[in-house]
Amino acid sequence: MELKVSRLTSEAFSPYGEVIKVEGNDFFHINDGQTERYHDLIDIEIIDGKPVLMSINRSQPAPLPIQISVLEKHPLGSQAFMPLKGEAFVVIVAEAGEHIRTETLKAFITNGSEGVNYRRGVWHHPLFAYQTVTDFLTIDRGGTDNCLVEELPELCTLVFE
Repeated sequence: MELKVSRLTSEAFSPYGEVIKVEGNDFFHINDGQTERYHDLIDIEIIDGKPVLMSINRSQPAPLPIQISVLEKHPLGSQAFMPLKGEAFVVIVAEAGEHIRTETLKAFITNGSEGVNYRRGVWHHPLFAYQTVTDFLTIDRGGTDNCLVEELPELCTLVFE
């Protein structure tokens, strides 16, 4: 199976979560006008009272051609990733549900200044870098028992335009 990779947009990604970006979002000034604060950009959702954690994940680039065989979901909380040094990365998602519905599979590539926040329960590919080792600021639920992994019915190859 082949999956076409499209440019990430807020509209196209909205069924799966939010795009984290400053462009097009409101801000207010703080620190005597020296800083623009882009406030409350994502909905961090944790349903069971566990703590919200902020971490840095260092991801290795996927070998080419990029082929995927599994997706995961987090039923108890959302999960956000933002590259720290401006690297583009690939986002692979499918609509939330008990099992993966392959007809809802989508793949996006960011512009390097965007991150994503997966809604609770949305199927997505585990984090990986695209062309170079990438550090991601990660915000998600602490604790265990919040990651379900499911295999795709067939290997999926990403096709870049």
